Amino acid sequence: MKRLRNRYTDQQITFLRTEYLSMNVHGLTPAFNDRFGTAKTEVGIKAALGSHKIKCGRKHKDRMISRLRIYTEEQAQFIRDNYAGRSVAELTVLFNDRFGDHKTRRQIKTFVSNRGITSGRTGHFPEGHTSWNQGTKGQGLTGANKGSFKKGNVPPNRKPLGSERICTKDGYILMKVPEHNPHTGSPTRYKQKHVHIWEQAHGPVPKGMVVAFIDGDKTRCEPENLMLISRAGLLNLTRLGYKDTPDELKPSVLALSRLQVKTWAKEKKGG
Repeated sequence: MKRLRNRYTDQQITFLRTEYLSMNVHGLTPAFNDRFGTAKTEVGIKAALGSHKIKCGRKHKDRMISRLRIYTEEQAQFIRDNYAGRSVAELTVLFNDRFGDHKTRRQIKTFVSNRGITSGRTGHFPEGHTSWNQGTKGQGLTGANKGSFKKGNVPPNRKPLGSERICTKDGYILMKVPEHNPHTGSPTRYKQKHVHIWEQAHGPVPKGMVVAFIDGDKTRCEPENLMLISRAGLLNLTRLGYKDTPDELKPSVLALSRLQVKTWAKEKKGG
């Protein structure tokens, strides 16, 4: 038993019988959907044609007929003569009124596109056109209102320097600092707090090095809890489970990691 959503009304079946005589399934499908506001696929339309025994009446070699050929020469000339200065929607209404047809906008648009017929409308203002708002600027157009910003206005949600927030991606504390933001051009930016504090005391972090936490706690940004370590060293600490190591054993694990990294570096250099 067919589902209700796949059933076709008598009007829809009549449309299929009539239009299939002059177009193939590829053209019939969008025409059907435009006419009835549906979303049928070519497979669905083909199945409907088969189940209702609707034939196109054309020989097999002619079944791929293009929609370019479903218009008479009179209709084609009418479109050429009347498209200038009109939209496709306007032309469609004019065409259907003239020939008592029910072509869709999609069908007319396809025809003019494939035939290279243009309306002459470019969407641009002609040369010498004077804009209706020429000479106006900003509040000069509508005047100030209660929503207009006053000169020197500072938004109430602007955060002051030193403001902090937790990064939702990695859990580090971010601090607003007076540094140029290379991404937005702003004179301020948010920066990892522990990196900023370390740089205030020691200068920029050297290439290949990172600032890490001695006790593994990302929220403790005191200078005495920060250390400079190579990326390889930080990776090795992670491998050794440094963060979850008891506090009394952390110094030993840190020393072991540094020794291992130094040994690997010498071996690599010697090799």
